[in-house]
This record gives sequence, structure tokens and C-alpha cells, in this order.
Amino acid sequence: VLDLGPGGGVNGGEIVAEGTPEKVAAEPKSFTGQYLKPLLARAVRPEPMEPFVAAPPNADARPPYNETVTTIADPLAPVLAALEQGVDGGWLKAVFSHPKVTGIPWTKLTVEPVRLTAGPSMKVVMFEAERQQTKTVPLERWPTWLANVMRAEPSHINVVGRTSDWHARQSKRGRWLVSKGKPSLGLTAPATPLPAHDRPSNHPLPNDDPDVQRLFIETGLFSLNGQLRGEASDKYRQVQHYIELLRPLGVLQAAAGPGERVRIVDAGCGKAYLSLALVLYAQRQGLDPELIGVDRDEGVISTVASIATKLGFESAHFEARSIGDFAESGEPTDLLVSLHACDTATDEALAAGVRLGADAIVLAPCCHHELVAQIEARAKAGEQLAGGAWAAVLGSGLLTHRLADIVTDALRAAALEAMGYKVDIVEFISPEATARNVMLRAEKRQPGPAAETATARGLAEYSRLREEWGVTPAVERLLGDRWPR
Repeated sequence: VLDLGPGGGVNGGEIVAEGTPEKVAAEPKSFTGQYLKPLLARAVRPEPMEPFVAAPPNADARPPYNETVTTIADPLAPVLAALEQGVDGGWLKAVFSHPKVTGIPWTKLTVEPVRLTAGPSMKVVMFEAERQQTKTVPLERWPTWLANVMRAEPSHINVVGRTSDWHARQSKRGRWLVSKGKPSLGLTAPATPLPAHDRPSNHPLPNDDPDVQRLFIETGLFSLNGQLRGEASDKYRQVQHYIELLRPLGVLQAAAGPGERVRIVDAGCGKAYLSLALVLYAQRQGLDPELIGVDRDEGVISTVASIATKLGFESAHFEARSIGDFAESGEPTDLLVSLHACDTATDEALAAGVRLGADAIVLAPCCHHELVAQIEARAKAGEQLAGGAWAAVLGSGLLTHRLADIVTDALRAAALEAMGYKVDIVEFISPEATARNVMLRAEKRQPGPAAETATARGLAEYSRLREEWGVTPAVERLLGDRWPR
């Protein structure tokens, strides 16, 4: 410190004192020293005492909230010492904050010890305006990280601990005012294992179940050590999401009764990975599922039958035949599913579900060719489709195809409503994976006036849409005498 004086203006200009604050305070001619002397006396403890012991001036002048006031040379030292110890410091959460400062990428920063697969770490969340960024810091790097945080000169530090809380703020003069109070989590929060950084998954098929692991290993989603293969992550999410979408169905509810037989038909099953997962889910619900997979490809049928045998699914069997032929059997069915069957094969599955009296029908259509060909043919012939309002759309081949997809699935949904089903149209998988991500989820309505009204409305909507576009959907032909006239 260089103190100029002794007075101001023409009365100053001389060096009165120079050196450390203590040296300037010892100079009797220095007005600055007279100001510093009482401040230094309060900041420095004249004789050593047990750290962090309450020392109020008298019994009646207790700090608020039963806090202990710390008045040592570096009052922030115990706080930083506890923080530096990481998970062994007895703290659960720390919050650092400061006014917005140029060059500092945060205004608030929260830190919590967490458990990762690789070991204990620190979960750090940095807040800046409306944005926040989360990262994890390995335990061995945490002291260095903490030092960098303190170089940013936070103005407030709050630490939540098991046995006590710390509150520190920096005054306008740069002094740290630190208080130690009761733990906000209770008098003494019990030591608990570190929380996991990631939320526990709530998948319908939990990864730690041995039967689930065996299923995913046999279907190629997991490696032999039970770990998800990187290239199979999209398919894995699709399987879990598929079960999520189907488990609200009444036929899959455990309330149906323990050991209740549920007959599931997979029309156009392919490798049937999703249906095998559905069988396992039904078993975990206490049901007795029977799976019949139908596909024209004998090679695929042989492969999936072998997988089902390895998994011990004795009630799963597969038939190399067409969906229409299978529907002629007339065997009662509880649930019919058809995933990504091409073009009118989805309509064959829809008609098969109706003919077999399925309580629920789930369709995820694939490519749509039938109606787009009819629409394009009429447009080229110069006919006015939908009153001419869609001329700008029909002038583009891409938009015509997308519009035909929507019209096709809307007609299928309306047809199911006309056949006595309540239909939901949901997104099956992310559009990033495929544009064919629509699922029609239908459940048979309970008989009664409400069902009759809904059926009549569905038929009317189907007829209006069909006439507006002048198309003849295959679903009518495939339903035959079941279609209402």
C-alpha cells in the first residue's frame, strides 16, 4: 500500500506510509492506517482457538438460526477443505454463484457427488442465462476443478452437508463472511450410497433380468457378455418402445388373470424379434402367451423358430403361409400385430384381425403403393380430385406420395372404426430412423349405444374420404362380406 497525504489537495502529495496493510496501520500520521487498524484487528485472531467453535460476544447475542460465526484469518478455508475432499467431505451439494462477469461462462454452478460405472465423480451443472450445461468430473481431477472455480471469484457459496450446512458470501470490501448452520436435511442426515448419475431406466424389459438378456443375446442386440451392441442401439430402443406402446392394451393386462392364455398372431412376422420380446413381456406379467408367426418366407420362418426354441418358448410356433390363408382357419385370436408389412399386406393383416375376431389389432404400415397409383392415374387423366383444392400438392410427385400415405392410413383407421374398434394413431419409432413410423393401435369397443354411434361415424368418415379421392382401397375387398354395406 502507498499512502499519500497527510491531507487532500494542496495539503497532500507526500508519502506518509508504504508497505503492507499492517505497516501502514502502525503509522500514526496515516489516516488510511487509522481506518485499517480496526479492520485488521477484527480479521486476525490474536491468539489461537479451536476452529469453528461458536464464540458470540455474550450469551444473549446469539447468531440467527443457531449458526456458528467463523472469524479466522481465512474463514473460507474449512469450506474449501471439505469441498476438496470430494465424496469424503460429508457434503451432498454445493452451489457457487456470482454476478455476470465477462469471460466467465457461468453465473451459477452446482456440484453433486455421483456414482458412475467408472467410479465416484462430480456432476457439474453450469448455468448461463437460459442455458445449462452438464458434465462429469472424475474424482482425481476435482481439486483442480475446484481451484479453477475459485479463480472465477464466486460471490456466494452454499454447501449442503450431512451434519451441517455452510453459507459463505463475499462482502463489497472483498471479505468472506462464513456461517455454519444446522443441516437442511435434518439434524444428522444418514450416510447413503452416492446417487447414480443417470436415472434408473424403467424399461418394460429390464436389462438386468437374465431372461431379457438371453432374449437380446439370441436376437443379436446384446453381445455374449450381456452388453448392448453399439450398432443395435436403434433396434433395442425400438423393441422397448414397442412394448411400451402395447402394454396399455387390455389383452396384456395382468388383471386378465394369472395364467390367462393370450393368443398373439404376428402377420408377416419376418424375424419376429418384436413379437418374441412381446411374449417375454406377457410372461413377466403372469400371462400364458401363445405366439403364431406367419410369413411366406420359409427361410425366415426356420430361423425364428430356431431362436424361439433356444429361448424355451414352447408355445411359439411359426407357419410359412400367406396371411389370407391363415385367416381362413378362423381360429380365435386375442391380439394381431403386423409390423412393416409392404403395401396391401397391411390391409391383409387388418382384414385377418377382423375375421379372427381379435380383441386388439396393431399395425405399423410400411410402403404404400396401391392408392398413390390410383391417385396419380386420375390426376394424369385430368380429373378434379378433392374438388381441385389439392392441385398444388398433386403437381409434385414427392408430395403426392406423402399425401397418399396419409390418405391410406386414414382410410385404414376409419375402416377399423367402422368395424367396431377404437383406434389410436401414434408414432412408432423416431422419424430419424425411418419415415414409416406410424402405428395404428386398435381395441374392440364394448357393445352398446356408444359403440354403435362410433361405428356409424367411422363408416361415414371412411365413405366421405374414399369418395373425395375417388379410390378403391383393398381393405374393402379383403373384408368381403364383413364390410358393412
